[in-house]
Amino acid sequence: MEKITFREPKTNDVKSALEMISSLVDEKAYILVQKKPTLKEEKEFWKKLMKESKEKIRVVSLIDVNGKVYGISDISLVDKEVRKHVGDLGISLKKEIRGRGLGEKLLRKIIDKARKELKIEIVTLTAFSKNKVAINLYKKVGFKKLGTIKKGVSHYGKLMDQDIMVKYI
Repeated sequence: MEKITFREPKTNDVKSALEMISSLVDEKAYILVQKKPTLKEEKEFWKKLMKESKEKIRVVSLIDVNGKVYGISDISLVDKEVRKHVGDLGISLKKEIRGRGLGEKLLRKIIDKARKELKIEIVTLTAFSKNKVAINLYKKVGFKKLGTIKKGVSHYGKLMDQDIMVKYI
C-alpha cells in the first residue's frame, strides 16, 4: 500500500533526495542538475536548504512515498530588499509519480506556503521550452509565459531554449 505525504524536508532525507536526483540525471530529465551529486555535495545542498528555510528566505515541501523522497519543490526569495515580493520556483518529480496530479498538488501547496510565510506576491520560473508536460502543469496552476530565452540553457552540451513564466498571487 502506497502512503503519500506532503511534508517539510528533514535532515535525514539526504540519501533519499540523492537517489531521486540521481534517477533524474539517469533519465536526462529537463532539470539544471546534469551530473549526479556526491553524498557530500547533497549534504551541503540540504544544509543550505534547511538554513534558508529557517531564515525565511526559502520554503520547501516534498512528496514522501513510503518514507522516500519522490518530489521536491521550493520557492526562494529573489532578493531580500527591492524584490522581496518575488519568489523563484523550482520543482522536481521522480518519473514514477508523474501524471498522477501530485505535481499540481505540490505546486499549489508550495505557492500557498510562500505567499503566507515569505509574503511574496509574484512567483517566477524558467522551464526548458521542450518540456511541454511541465509547461502545461505550470499553466494549469496559473503561470503565464512571458517570453523565451533562445539557447538560454545547456542540456548535456546542447543549447536549448528556456521559457520564462510568472504567476501573480
